[in-house]
Amino acid sequence: MFRRLGLPLIVLGALGAVPVASAAYPAPYAAQGGKGVLSNDGSMRFVAIGAGESTLVRASKASDGSTAMSQTIPGSFGVPMITQVGPAGGMFRDGSTFVLQSIGLNTSTQFVLLRTQDLSTRDQISLKGTFGFDALSPDGSKLYLIQHSSTQDIQHYVVRAYDLNAHKLLPGRIADRTQKSWVMQGWAVSRATSANGRWVYTLYANPGGYPFIHALDTVKGVAHCVGLPWPSYDSSQNSVFNFSLALDLQGKTLTVKRQGGSSYRLVNTANWHVSKPR
Repeated sequence: MFRRLGLPLIVLGALGAVPVASAAYPAPYAAQGGKGVLSNDGSMRFVAIGAGESTLVRASKASDGSTAMSQTIPGSFGVPMITQVGPAGGMFRDGSTFVLQSIGLNTSTQFVLLRTQDLSTRDQISLKGTFGFDALSPDGSKLYLIQHSSTQDIQHYVVRAYDLNAHKLLPGRIADRTQKSWVMQGWAVSRATSANGRWVYTLYANPGGYPFIHALDTVKGVAHCVGLPWPSYDSSQNSVFNFSLALDLQGKTLTVKRQGGSSYRLVNTANWHVSKPR
């Protein structure tokens, strides 16, 4: 069974004006059950399953679903989901480790890093505040996190970096230094990553404003925000919330595509210029 757990009633109230597709639980969140996260070679799926006050982590063969190994860890954890419909996140680029995130929205957040070889615990992280997984640097030295303003205000957030070698949350936020007034808010609806794992692009719906792409350089720890033009008559951005737009990265061109495959906008990732498709 696929579960999205721990959503306080106060959050549901705050999302009353949000379309149904995004009202169930705003990403990033931790999911139990479902497809879990896939190993880099596609041979194994890692799924977290609720087991009372513990979590059963199961590694199953992707070919036939048979269980290869399992491990029970204390606490309630799930696989990080980048958007409402995926993809799942948290797998290290070298395939050695994956990240689980504590369930629900709470005033403190826990992460556990498990080795893919035997599901043993590599590291545990406990942070004061409401956090969600965002990305990993290619060398696995930094964990990027979404920090929500509070459990009552999860639409507004900042991006933070956690140094996995130094075992500490780095001070300050990861922000677009060229647009210091940019307020990070909205809901993630699509994700694309460069072939080398360095750049992570996330499309956000932003009701009342413009949808935007958050481009994160996971090596240097800097970001760029690229606003997308949007018709004023659709200020609620229902079509964005309903996942009718998706990102596709080919070389230096990031394409915002509509359902059906047609292109809505093109973004040159070398200079962040936005253009209409020819």
